[in-house]
Amino acid sequence: MKHKFFLRVLAISFILIFLGAYSSQANESDDALEEMEIKGFTFDQRVQSPVLLLTDKEQNSVLPIWIGLCEARSIEIGLSDMVAPRPLTYDLIAAVIRTLNAQVERVVIVDLRDEVFYAQVEVSVDGKVSKIDARPSDAIALASRMNSPIYVKKTVLQKSALLDPNKQKRGL
Repeated sequence: MKHKFFLRVLAISFILIFLGAYSSQANESDDALEEMEIKGFTFDQRVQSPVLLLTDKEQNSVLPIWIGLCEARSIEIGLSDMVAPRPLTYDLIAAVIRTLNAQVERVVIVDLRDEVFYAQVEVSVDGKVSKIDARPSDAIALASRMNSPIYVKKTVLQKSALLDPNKQKRGL
């Protein structure tokens, strides 16, 4: 019994350490969020970087997020339901979450500062929802494996529309 409790605490700690800086009670108003879905990828030749394209359900808005090659490939694998010969890091995290009977409730892109996007993964364990800071690419790679919805704060969509298209934008 003590052994199972210890393993559970260790696994939860691992998730928190891997995904981000802190957790806190969820209290975000859904009114300020726009549900988005992954439209696909493009490649920015100028900066030699993949760009993840998120769109709203009606495809009226597009949010481009510059990410790394490895993260793009991992999201692509998660969306395709391909199984890697050995579990990738995101597969491991998804397996730990499922083993703990926890759920990724949603991923939220919460801020855009200095052309860098910030995200949170909302995980529920025994009815308690915690927000865990993460890079958008990591959060979305996890969401692609957990079939979790992706949201963007409307203020982030407004800020991204004001960015200079000739400057490099990054979600790393």
